[in-house]
Amino acid sequence: MDTARTPLSLTEKIMRIVAATCLAGMALMTGADVLLRGAFNTPIFGCEEIVSILGVIAIGFALPYAHAQKSHIGVEILVRRLSKKVRQRLKVVTNIATFGLISIITWRMFIYAETLAESGEVSMNLELPEYLVVYVLAFGCGIYALCLAADILTFFKKGEA
Repeated sequence: MDTARTPLSLTEKIMRIVAATCLAGMALMTGADVLLRGAFNTPIFGCEEIVSILGVIAIGFALPYAHAQKSHIGVEILVRRLSKKVRQRLKVVTNIATFGLISIITWRMFIYAETLAESGEVSMNLELPEYLVVYVLAFGCGIYALCLAADILTFFKKGEA
């Protein structure tokens, strides 16, 4: 493994564990809410908000892992008919475009989180600060952008361009 990629791989692994934990937490919260609602007619206050926040964290933190596993959706029916060299170049062009888009999204999300923090926006029931959730999602997107950048640099470093 490339030494420059090791800290990024470690970060991706930690984020994957956090995402899996959030997913399990979503399932447990939903199950507990349904059980308490059905058995005792007492729902968990703010359960929807907690599950939504855990979902945002799970999605944001799963992006780097999904990229590392190459599990994003692709148009394989057309691409697989191309030569290997053309497929590699198409992949790097796609990674560059995705890197640009995700970088802009990350930048704008940090600005949006700052705006939410200044305005004091909170969630409806539990009154949790919403800007923290946006910061966490922006962090996940930022790490995803770094993973894309590492793949782009690896492509050009190997001289495949």
